[in-house]
Amino acid sequence: MNGDPTMPLSTTRRRPARRRLVLALTAAAATLAVTACGGGDDTDGGSGDGGDSAEPLTFWTLESEPNRVARTEANLERFTEQTGIEVELVTVEETAVPQQMITNAASGTLPDVVDHPMVMTSRWLADGLLDAEAAQEVVDELDPSTFREAGLEFATVDGTVAAVPTSGWGLIMHYRKDWFDAAGLEPPTSFENILAAAEALHDPENQRYGIVLGNDPGHQVTQQIFEHFALGNGCQLIGEDDELALDDERCVETFEFYNELLTDYAPAGTFNSVDQRAAYLAGQAAMMPQGPFTLHRLAGLEDAELANCAECAADPGYLATNTGIVSEIEGYHGDSAQYGRISNLGITVDADTENAQELVKYLVGDGYTEWLAQVPNGMIPMRTGTPESPTEFVDAWQELNMGVDRDGTLVEYYGEDTVTELVDGAQNFDAWGIRQGFGELVGVLYELTTIPAAVGDVQNGVLTPEEAAADVQQKLTDELDLIESAG
Repeated sequence: MNGDPTMPLSTTRRRPARRRLVLALTAAAATLAVTACGGGDDTDGGSGDGGDSAEPLTFWTLESEPNRVARTEANLERFTEQTGIEVELVTVEETAVPQQMITNAASGTLPDVVDHPMVMTSRWLADGLLDAEAAQEVVDELDPSTFREAGLEFATVDGTVAAVPTSGWGLIMHYRKDWFDAAGLEPPTSFENILAAAEALHDPENQRYGIVLGNDPGHQVTQQIFEHFALGNGCQLIGEDDELALDDERCVETFEFYNELLTDYAPAGTFNSVDQRAAYLAGQAAMMPQGPFTLHRLAGLEDAELANCAECAADPGYLATNTGIVSEIEGYHGDSAQYGRISNLGITVDADTENAQELVKYLVGDGYTEWLAQVPNGMIPMRTGTPESPTEFVDAWQELNMGVDRDGTLVEYYGEDTVTELVDGAQNFDAWGIRQGFGELVGVLYELTTIPAAVGDVQNGVLTPEEAAADVQQKLTDELDLIESAG
């Protein structure tokens, strides 16, 4: 395919031959190793013939917290009791899963089923690692109408569902309603409102900051927050002419906006998602853009991360009561959007296909509610129900306990309006490049943490916003050339 970056980019991708793939993966492993940390052990993919004689399936999950692992192991035991199919569960850190897939593909030990973010689906399909036909068969058997349209859309590559969508979450702006109300501020629904609130509520002398943002150059939360703001400002990875568009004026504006917040209204230092939460839980931040995984912590339901604001000693759920959420953010030009992240179950090309399909059908069927119960506030169901009971899974999800050390539901602590906003947002998630057919490039963008590095360069004065946008544009142009030449 033509690698000339000045030519319009095709939205059609061809899968490379398997022999060429192994060579490419081996070469890529050295490059990507610097971006990966931790990870699971190499595992043997299933290669049995099905039934009692089959080897255990290998299932990789990104949910590695002990309580979630315990729930999943129990869920898989029930699957084995029902089917006779044994499953070996392997936890892999999200930052490590791209490297682990490369390593295991090169050694012929891919897992049978892999839980993964949607940004990797197209890339792994193009690399010859996923069996799209097997995933499409699962969706067809379960009935596509039982899945959210957004879930299927983001999992579809060249007209085929390449992996089965399970759950999703949208990035939300958490904000202190009590502080906003006392200052007479509008909710942070737009760039203008966010800047106004950050300025009005920033009081570093008293350890109160206008906002706490991700700025860790090696952490994906920085990418997710930047992309959330960029989408709201009409900054897209791919323009209308199917060419890279990150050097567009609206992207430059997003770099400027992000840097103004970091420089003028955020605490000093490097912040990943855990650091963000710590500041907000301590009552030190007026706003925090992040996924909804924090909601149970604000309610005081997890001892490992309890709120320690001044008011929280007397009322552990104080922050939940006094936190509002905003889903869509409006930029400077009247656009508004919410970044969404969907998790998929992929069946690999080395899988024991029939047994792997049975496992996936179970995890979005009989075992689905228990799968979502790992962290309900961060796992909005992408399958709403069954043909006979269309809202079965959404109804069950709303009743799930989101607590770790104490019980509590989303409705109990945040009310029906907030839960409705979380659920409705799942129908309108947006993300760079995937809908336009550039999932491979998006996968590279996340693997190499290109945007977080650029955010850091602007904050540190190494690059201007204009230079950062141009730098990212050039780096992704080079990566696209590699993708096109390999295709």
